[in-house]
Amino acid sequence: MIATDASLLSVSMKNYQDYAARLLDFGLINMRSALQFAQDIWTARSPSDLAEAMVDYGRRQFECWSEELEEFSSAAGIEEDKDAEVAGLGD
Repeated sequence: MIATDASLLSVSMKNYQDYAARLLDFGLINMRSALQFAQDIWTARSPSDLAEAMVDYGRRQFECWSEELEEFSSAAGIEEDKDAEVAGLGD
């Protein structure tokens, strides 16, 4: 049987609780963004309003996912490659 250290167990539980709380926070952010999108679609009066709502929703989701990825990568100990280049469209 493996003996567990009480401090290791408490740290692990604290990390788990922090992780679970952050997942709930991101879920709330995503839900609010989706509700805002639905409201924007509902109140759109022209095709340009509809297009603007879709672009805004995509931007909000991209920003949220980028933040999630960055935070969870750092929590998992995955380091970002500083030498990596980001290729744009048409490169």
